[in-house]
Order: sequence, then C-alpha cells, then structure tokens
Amino acid sequence: MAHAIKNSLRFPKLKTCFLFQDVNEQEVAHFIDACSVKFHSYAENIVTQGELPPGLFLIASGSVEIICHTEAGDRAIITHLAAGDTVGEPELIAQMPCVCSAVAHPDTVTLFSTKSDFKALMLNEAVVRNVMRYYVERLRRDNRLKAIDQFQPVEQRIASYLLHLSDAHHVLRVSQAYLANAAGCSRQTVNRVLGKLKEEGVLEIRKGSIQILRPDELLHLPAKTE
Repeated sequence: MAHAIKNSLRFPKLKTCFLFQDVNEQEVAHFIDACSVKFHSYAENIVTQGELPPGLFLIASGSVEIICHTEAGDRAIITHLAAGDTVGEPELIAQMPCVCSAVAHPDTVTLFSTKSDFKALMLNEAVVRNVMRYYVERLRRDNRLKAIDQFQPVEQRIASYLLHLSDAHHVLRVSQAYLANAAGCSRQTVNRVLGKLKEEGVLEIRKGSIQILRPDELLHLPAKTE
C-alpha cells in the first residue's frame, strides 16, 4: 500500500512562510505534517464572525476573503489572503470570538491545525514574534487602504484594488460588481476604467479573471485618466 505524501513535502513553500521565519526546520515540518488538508471546491466559510475559531487555517493555495458584517447588515470586504497567509491565530491567542468571517474561495486548499497543536507551536518565541510582525504589516495595509478610500480619485481607487485583490501572479478572479463594491463606485465606472486600461495594454480581461500585464503603471493611473 502506498504511503500518503507528508504535507511538508506536498506543500514545500509553506515552510518558508512568515509564520515559520527563524523556526527550526524539523519543528516546522512536524507542525505542517500534523495539519489536516482541506479542499474547498466551492466558496466555504471557515471562520465565522462572533464565534470562536475552531483552530488555525494555513492557506496552501487559492485565496480566502475576509469580510465583516456590520450591525446594519452590510457586508464589508476587508481583504483577501493568499498562499502562506493564516486565519484565526489572533483570536486563538486572545481566546476571543473572531472579529471577521473568512470565506475560502473555490479551488482553495487550506491546512487546518488544532488549537492544541497551535498552542504548542506558540511556545516558540520566534513564532510569537512572527505573528506580531504579521499583524503590524496588516495594520499598515489597512491604513494604506483607508487613505486610498478617503483621498484618491475613483480611477486610482480601482487601480489600487486591482493590485490589492490580485494574487502573486497579478491575476484577479472577481467580478466587476465585486470590484465596484470594494472600490466604492458603480459597476459602469469600473467597466469604463477597465476598458481604458485594456486599450492601453495595462491589463487583459479574460473569462472569469483579469490579468494585470503592467502593474507598475496602475500606480500612476490618475495622471493618465484625468
């Protein structure tokens, strides 16, 4: 009978993600191998706002959407997480309910760690430091996006969210309606801006995705679209 491939060999790039910086390689492999692999063939809620997290989710591939439900019933898109990112660790450490919900997009793969295994990992001071560093970076990102929403013209807001919501290969897999919601504008405005960017060769619109061909040019979009 063939033996199952260990997670650390199946997903080797995870061993170099932020959570494991300066952590002994054997300890990292042991932790990853102890995780259970979860395949999300459809959009699936993995943690729920207001509830305690079941454990830690480490994203192996695909993306996870972080959303917040307001008291008024609105659904606010906070961010998208990609391979190497984690979900649930601050609430596990604080022993508090989740402040947001997390939805794994279709065809996403996550590794799930139990509370006890994550607690054992947290005995390593480097892991504690890495978690804090990660959240400092998230605060910086959130501050940047807040400034974008408040001060940038709509064209640059769309450009910024194109970059923010794309993956490491500069591919965006959301609808124009979704992008309009994130950027706080109409779908017609998104369609107009995307059409112009396509004409200029900055991006390519495909079925179900947008490929950003020249990401650096999105940073200078206002000067081109005014």
